[in-house]
Amino acid sequence: MEVQQALNEYKEYFGVDYFFYIGHEKTDQEIIEEIENCIKTGKKQKEPQYDEDKLY
Repeated sequence: MEVQQALNEYKEYFGVDYFFYIGHEKTDQEIIEEIENCIKTGKKQKEPQYDEDKLY
């Protein structure tokens, strides 16, 4: 599966775009795996945990 296809499937399933959070770098494969897991479990992606003392 390609990243764009996974992004499209996420949007189709949840009705919102998959969001790329600042400071969180993932490979294409990691993004695809996370999207597949979200769809499989029916749970949207997790909110990021930001460090208040860090500049992003």
